[in-house]
Amino acid sequence: MYNYSKWYPINGVNQYVQVVSTNLDNPILIYLHGGPGDAALPLVEHFNSNLSENYTLIIWEQRGAGKSYYRFREDEHITINDFVLDLKVLIEKLLVEFKKEKICLMGHSWGSIIGMKFITSYPELIHFYIGVGQVICSQKMFKKSKEYIVSHIDNHRLKNRISSLNTKFNQDNWYSDLMFFMSQLIKQGVSLYGKSTYLSLYRYFIFSKNYSLMDCIKRLKGSEQSIVKLWHEVSEIDFSAYKNFKVPIAFIEGEYDYHASSEIVFDFYRSITSPKVYFSIKNTAHFPQWTRSDTFNLIVNSLNSSIFSNSNEIKEF
Repeated sequence: MYNYSKWYPINGVNQYVQVVSTNLDNPILIYLHGGPGDAALPLVEHFNSNLSENYTLIIWEQRGAGKSYYRFREDEHITINDFVLDLKVLIEKLLVEFKKEKICLMGHSWGSIIGMKFITSYPELIHFYIGVGQVICSQKMFKKSKEYIVSHIDNHRLKNRISSLNTKFNQDNWYSDLMFFMSQLIKQGVSLYGKSTYLSLYRYFIFSKNYSLMDCIKRLKGSEQSIVKLWHEVSEIDFSAYKNFKVPIAFIEGEYDYHASSEIVFDFYRSITSPKVYFSIKNTAHFPQWTRSDTFNLIVNSLNSSIFSNSNEIKEF
């Protein structure tokens, strides 16, 4: 079993990667964490290390996040494309290091934005792409989230505040509005399924052999600064017009995901004309990879070039 860390200089920023594999000849699978800035190394290591059976799993802590944290300058202009270009450099380094021609790519939530942008720009580097809690259209996603919250709370004041919330997030107090919106969504148990907070996940960071207390603090700082720099661009994301991709795509979605609506993802999936497959995992929401990790890992380990077809059937687990 291989489990080791590496630092890569990428576009002027030293960035952290954890390599987990039972066989370094296995295909490379890069995990793109959510957020922006929501580094997830301890969670992926704890819940998803079984992916090392079929892959050389690469857990990348993105620029400014987690173990790759550095303080963004106030005048530092950072865009989604910076992360796409970081990923390109990382992939090129890994291909040389592991003597491969292509990699497999998996993006969760914010990471799925990077992933979708990457496969449209550099498909020649990708075997296949896996979207988890996939973001398709941010404004449609926010609308679904608002509708769910409003229909599941009784407090009229809260209903009115949620209903009138500007999800363009271009208002003066947009950050506090966003935090309020997300807190109300999380309370409904349709972000982390059946949980009204994320507290149950924190212990994996606190007791991780690869995360110090300072790393945990840096993770919190990295999350906040990444949201501040990138959320306006995130709010404008819309992949709805894309119908044909040059790489096979798998979507693995939580049945009750109203954080990044699985209904929107399935509608998008049905419109795609290129090789694809859709998995729905019951009794999960936005984090199926950690809520039902055994099932999730089984699905990902089963993926290969022969499983993709143009079937519109949904595969339920």
